[in-house]
Amino acid sequence: MKFVVKVSGKLLTPNEEALPRAVGELLAEGAQVVVVHGGGPQLSEVLQKMGKVPQFVDGLRVTPKEEMDVIEMVLSGLLNKMLVGAFLRFGIPACGISGRDAFFLRGERYTVEKNGQTIDLGQVGDVTQVDPRILHALWAHGFVPVVSPICGDSEWQALNVNADWVAAHIARSLQAEYLVFFSDVPGVLQDPENRDSLITTLTLAEMEHLIAGGRIRGGMVPKLQALLRILRGCVREVFISEGSEVVHLPELCKGGRLSGTKIVLEGSEDGDVA
Repeated sequence: MKFVVKVSGKLLTPNEEALPRAVGELLAEGAQVVVVHGGGPQLSEVLQKMGKVPQFVDGLRVTPKEEMDVIEMVLSGLLNKMLVGAFLRFGIPACGISGRDAFFLRGERYTVEKNGQTIDLGQVGDVTQVDPRILHALWAHGFVPVVSPICGDSEWQALNVNADWVAAHIARSLQAEYLVFFSDVPGVLQDPENRDSLITTLTLAEMEHLIAGGRIRGGMVPKLQALLRILRGCVREVFISEGSEVVHLPELCKGGRLSGTKIVLEGSEDGDVA
């Protein structure tokens, strides 16, 4: 049973315990796990100290070429190794990699069409090819891959790719049974300002309706775009849950369900969007 678990940078702390403990329980059940992490708040903090003002378009960080080295250092260096260290403290062998390792994730620059204009986001990319052999090699030797969302283009230059997109592409490549996004919100909300407006089940058609109607904003936009573009029919179950739900992750092995939003990729199960 394969799990791809994406963790928001907002949830990453040097003393993280809940995620390693939950992954350890999954491993004890015989699961194979890939962890993908973001790092938005940490990137913004570092760039602001350098006098840079973060800019976002549809939830994607505008990435000037001159900032790419810093972004790669923070994501693939500081945060990736911090999370690896958290696993090692729990006795879980983990190996930190980025998409630039072993020709793992290849991408191309991504632009946004808005109001009839093409917006250049700089070194922002999207994944065009996944070679999962390094993941299988790490699994074969008992390691948990911990993935930073930096990819390489055709000339193997670094691209900053949204971590949600990276997780979705990896899940598709592995034909994972479960893809779980842990964030700082309880799931997809009908009203982004009201945490009690949780949508517990959401279909692809309903996602398209929410995005087109402007009812989804910020970081949730690329998360749902990833599901619409990448995952039709590829993953058995997808959940978007709050970080505190990570303790219940092992229950999926026993047929359980996480609190939050369950994404229905195919079939006729009804959602609850008003």
